[in-house]
Amino acid sequence: MSAEPINGVVVGYDGSEGSVRALDWAADAARARDLPLTVLHAWDVYLGGPLAVPVIDVQAIAEETLNDGVEHVRKAAPEVRVRTALVRGQAAAMLIDAAETADLIVLGPRGLGGFAGLLLGSVGAQVAAHAACPVVIVRGGGPDEGARRVVVGVDGSPASRAALKTAFAAADARGLSVRAVVAWESVPVKELPPLADEAGLRDAAERRLAGLMIPLRELHPGVDVETEVVAGAPRDVLMEAAGDARLIVVGSRGLGGVRGLLLGSVSHALVHHAPCTVAVVHAPRER
Repeated sequence: MSAEPINGVVVGYDGSEGSVRALDWAADAARARDLPLTVLHAWDVYLGGPLAVPVIDVQAIAEETLNDGVEHVRKAAPEVRVRTALVRGQAAAMLIDAAETADLIVLGPRGLGGFAGLLLGSVGAQVAAHAACPVVIVRGGGPDEGARRVVVGVDGSPASRAALKTAFAAADARGLSVRAVVAWESVPVKELPPLADEAGLRDAAERRLAGLMIPLRELHPGVDVETEVVAGAPRDVLMEAAGDARLIVVGSRGLGGVRGLLLGSVSHALVHHAPCTVAVVHAPRER
C-alpha cells in the first residue's frame, strides 16, 4: 500500500459488473457524506498458470482497468473527489489494510476472480470479517433503488450499537428512514430467571431499544425512526426485514455469537443471502 493513509470511502474495483455497481454506490456515499472516494485495484502475478505473462503486461492491464473505473465515476459523479490506489498484492489483504484508516469500504458481491457458484466472493467475505471500518456489500441496482428505509439489527451487543450509529448516519445522509429491529426468540419457561416472565422480559427489551434510540434521535433529528421487536430467529427476522430496505446494517457478531469468530451466523447469512445491500460493522476496538 501507499505510505499515504487512505481516508474517506474506498471502493474495490476489478472491472466486473458487480464492481461497477459498487462504484456507483460508493460515489453516492462519498457525495452524501462529503468524503473523498478512492478507487482501489489490486493486481498480482500468480505462478502456475498455463501461460507466462510478463509482469509489465499485467501491470499495464491493471492500470487500464483502474483508469476505466475512475473515468466511470468522473462521468457519473463529477462533483466527487476521486483518488486512485493501484496496489500489488492480494485484494482482500490490500482492502483490509486500507480499512485501518478509511471511513467505509465498498465492494461488489463477487468479482472477476469469483467462482460462478459462489454468492459472495472470497474477497468480500474476508474483508467483511476483518476490516476495521464498516464494509458494504452492494447488491441489486445500487443507489437508485426505490426503497426508502435503512434496516438495522439490534441486540444490545457492542457491534450492534456500532451498527446503529452507521445506520443512522447512512439514513441521514440520504434522506432515508431507519427501522431498528430486535428479533425475539421465545424463551422456554424452565429457562426463565426466578420471578420473571416472558412478557416482562420482552417489555424490558422494548424499553432498552427505545433507550438506545434517544442519543441517535438527538444527533439525527431529521431521520424518521421505527422500532420493533419481532418474534422469530434473528436470521429469519432480518432476512425478511431486508426485503423492502435500501440497506441493512448488522453488527459483525452479536450476543449469541461464539467468541473468537469474526463474523457471527446472522451477519454471515446476510452477507451471503440478503436481498439488498448489506453493511457489516465491527465493535470499536478496545484501546
